[in-house]
Amino acid sequence: MKQQEFNDLSKRYLEGKTTPKEEQFLMQWLENQPKEQPLPFTHAQKLEIENRISKNINQQISPFSKHLKNRIVWLSSIAAAACLIVGIFWLNGQNEDTNFSNNLIPLSENEEKVGIVLKNTTSTEQEVKLEDGTVVLLNQNSSLVYDKTFNRTKREVFLKGEAFFKVKRDISKPFIVHTGKLITEVLGTSFRIKQNDAKSTIEVSVTSGKVSVYANKNTQNIDKNGVILTPNQKVMYDESSKNLIPSIVEIPVPIFQVEKTTPKLIFQLASLQSVLNSLTQLYGIEFVITNPLAKDCHITADLNGLSMFTQIELICKSIDANYEKRGTVVFINGDGCQK
Repeated sequence: MKQQEFNDLSKRYLEGKTTPKEEQFLMQWLENQPKEQPLPFTHAQKLEIENRISKNINQQISPFSKHLKNRIVWLSSIAAAACLIVGIFWLNGQNEDTNFSNNLIPLSENEEKVGIVLKNTTSTEQEVKLEDGTVVLLNQNSSLVYDKTFNRTKREVFLKGEAFFKVKRDISKPFIVHTGKLITEVLGTSFRIKQNDAKSTIEVSVTSGKVSVYANKNTQNIDKNGVILTPNQKVMYDESSKNLIPSIVEIPVPIFQVEKTTPKLIFQLASLQSVLNSLTQLYGIEFVITNPLAKDCHITADLNGLSMFTQIELICKSIDANYEKRGTVVFINGDGCQK
C-alpha cells in the first residue's frame, strides 16, 4: 500500500467511513508495528497529528459517542509509537498567556492550559532540539514541558526526571528549568539535572559555564536560598528539609578552553602551590592549603592520564598530607615540608 493510500484510509477510519475489512487491515497493521522503533514521522508531522486529534476530540466526540472515541484512541496509538511522545499538556489557568504553575508537572489531562509535552518512552537517552537551538538529552521515562509561546519573550521549561541541557546562549532571555521546587537559571551553558522521587532529592551538576540554582519560595522576597555553580560543581537539593548542599562532582573532567592551553601535568621539584594552580586551571576547582608551611613542599610527578582525585591522593601521599572536600572546595592538610 502506498503512503497516500494509507493516509486516505486512516482519514476515512477516523471519520467512520471504512468497511469492516478495511478496519481489520488497519488493526493488524498496528499490532505488527515494533513497540520501540519510532515511526518515520517528522517533528512537525507529530505535532500536526496531535493537533488534529485534539481538534476532533473537541468537535466530534460526545460523552455517548463510544464508537468514534475508539477511533480517536486508535489514531492516538499511532502517534504514541514514536520514540518521543509529543502531546497536548493541560495546565492550570484559562488564559493562554498565563505562566505555568510552579508546582511542576502533574502529567494530567484534566486542566485547561495548552502546552507541549515531550516524553521519552524508550530505553535509551533521546535528543530533543528546542526552537531556540538548545539541545536536551532526555533520559528514559523523563518528560519536558514547555509553553506554546516558548522563546518569544522567555525560555522556560519544566522537567520531570533527568536530562542533560546544552543551552544556546541568549543574554536577553535566560533559560529557566523548573524541577519540582528547584529552579535552575542560565544564559548559555551545559548542565545535568537529576530528580530522584524515591529520595526526594534533585541534583544539578555543571559541565560548562555558570548556573544559578535556587529554591522557589513562591514569594517576592529578594533573599533566596541559592548557589552559583561552575564546572565540575554540583548541588543536591533535599525537598523535605529544603536544604541546598553544594559539592564537587564524582569525576571532575578537564575544562577545555580555546583561548588557554591545557596545562601539562609533568612536574619536577614544583611547589605544591604551583601544582594546585595547574589543577585549578584544568578543572576550575579551588584548592586551599591549610598550613602555610606546606607551600614549601616540592612535587616531582607525572599526573597525566589520571582522574583528579587520584592526582590529589598521589600529591598528598608524596608530602605526607591528606585532603578533604568542603562543599565545592578541596582543602589540603599537612604539617609542611620544612627541614
